[in-house]
Amino acid sequence: MKTSKITLVLITFLLSTTFLFSQSVEGKLAIKGLMDGKTIKQNAPVELFKAFKDGVYSINFNFKTSDIKSNQIILFDMKTTVKYNGKIISETSRDGWPWLPGDMFVPIEAFDVIPVLQKFTAIEGTKSLPLKGARSFEIILQLVPSKGQKVKGTIGSTTMKLTL
Repeated sequence: MKTSKITLVLITFLLSTTFLFSQSVEGKLAIKGLMDGKTIKQNAPVELFKAFKDGVYSINFNFKTSDIKSNQIILFDMKTTVKYNGKIISETSRDGWPWLPGDMFVPIEAFDVIPVLQKFTAIEGTKSLPLKGARSFEIILQLVPSKGQKVKGTIGSTTMKLTL
């Protein structure tokens, strides 16, 4: 009984010191050029890609850490969720992307938006996925600290509505 209490105290101590010495991170992901609640209208995925390349829209990432003097790289997983008419058609994650604290530009290629839309529109019109007029998409972009790091906190996600 005494041994189990000591073990419990040691485990509690180890877990609490891990959380005490872990960095906290907070930040925001945003799409510049897209007003809240507005829907992007494009004729094809390539036009959306071109709009990002031409600077009509840009993805901006800003985060800070609890360690003021830190210039440590923090790894993030780039998560992309694409919904078609309210139903999830794709959830992907690109793991372990390095970022430094501060303001940064994130290329659209870092997320799986364009490949998913391109594949989806290529199979559209087949028997398995008939055309239904206007195609409404909701795209959710997230940056999540990668597992295995001593980092806690969250980054605000961003959502883009699109009609093709």
